[in-house]
Amino acid sequence: MKSEDKKLLPKINFPTWKTILVKLLEEEITKNPSTTIPIAQYLNQFAEKMDLIQNDIMNKSASVSLQMMIRSMANYCPDKTLPELSEIQKKFSGTKNEFHTIFNIEKNAFEWVSENITEVLGIYPNDFSLNQLIGSENNQPLIHPEDIPHFMRWAGISYLLFSIPGFTFESNTDYQIVKFRISTEKSKIESVRNLKYVLITKKSSLHINEETINSFGIPKYHFDTWSISEPSYFEIVKPMFVTSFDQSQFMNNLAFVINAMLIDIPVKYLLIINQRGNHDRNKSVANYINQNIRLYANVKFEFDENKIGDYLNKSIKPKITSIAKIWCPELKSAITGDLEIVNYTKKLGLCNMPNQIERLIYQNLDFE
Repeated sequence: MKSEDKKLLPKINFPTWKTILVKLLEEEITKNPSTTIPIAQYLNQFAEKMDLIQNDIMNKSASVSLQMMIRSMANYCPDKTLPELSEIQKKFSGTKNEFHTIFNIEKNAFEWVSENITEVLGIYPNDFSLNQLIGSENNQPLIHPEDIPHFMRWAGISYLLFSIPGFTFESNTDYQIVKFRISTEKSKIESVRNLKYVLITKKSSLHINEETINSFGIPKYHFDTWSISEPSYFEIVKPMFVTSFDQSQFMNNLAFVINAMLIDIPVKYLLIINQRGNHDRNKSVANYINQNIRLYANVKFEFDENKIGDYLNKSIKPKITSIAKIWCPELKSAITGDLEIVNYTKKLGLCNMPNQIERLIYQNLDFE
């Protein structure tokens, strides 16, 4: 590109995550005006509860679940009474690699752990608790130390989303899935103990009934199915919400944005990192970003491979290093390569940016 052409190019300003959150909520309001409340009320809820999430993450507190759901404004569709459902749950044996629990949200404790946890995991029901999972009260955590910070962060985000006004959840039908590793050091089964860690896939569904709604109007219980597999299949800790199709998409997109806000990573950096994970060459990354600026913002802009390289080396590497050292205890030194940037960004749950979020970023670029 000629130097005189470069002078004619506008200066580009990227939107903040708060702006993207506002735009995402605006789009949802236009789709579902009868069930969506004003944006300001959403944002007040987010701002208030995000502080609670941060506090629980840093203090590894077991109170995160109740805190996130206090003053809940979601709609909950009831089902059978707890005794009826408990009997059904206790009689359901599941597969050979599963066990089940009933969790009391109000007490932050398991109400019941199925006996077959001993056959599946080699741990007695009485030795399986939230405090033991996260290592509070000076206990050695069952959850892999590399997964704990992500587990706590996503737990706060998940309970927040389960209390969002306008969402509707059906008892024991809508659910969340999350994967993480737990230690088998205390397992009574030698073959399981020798693995050192196993991969847990946890499926959680709220139980909703008039008798099990507390004074704040929130469900007291959720039912969990825990599936065990080899840890070699593990990638990252990141939940997925499964409800009605539109609501699932909206919840998962919200989770992505809230996670980015909590981690505090610049929008521009994340756009570049996501494409660096998809392309081997910086020139391809630049071309992709330029094409999307023209497509969505209708502005001619020319990132080049040298500019992308400069961002990755001079700005993004030190930023991701500082963030990853907070959330990824295994990182002891500075990140050195582009693929390492992508790898730690993936661990933070920020790769594979949703299409709607990417589009909103490009549509809300500002040019001078």
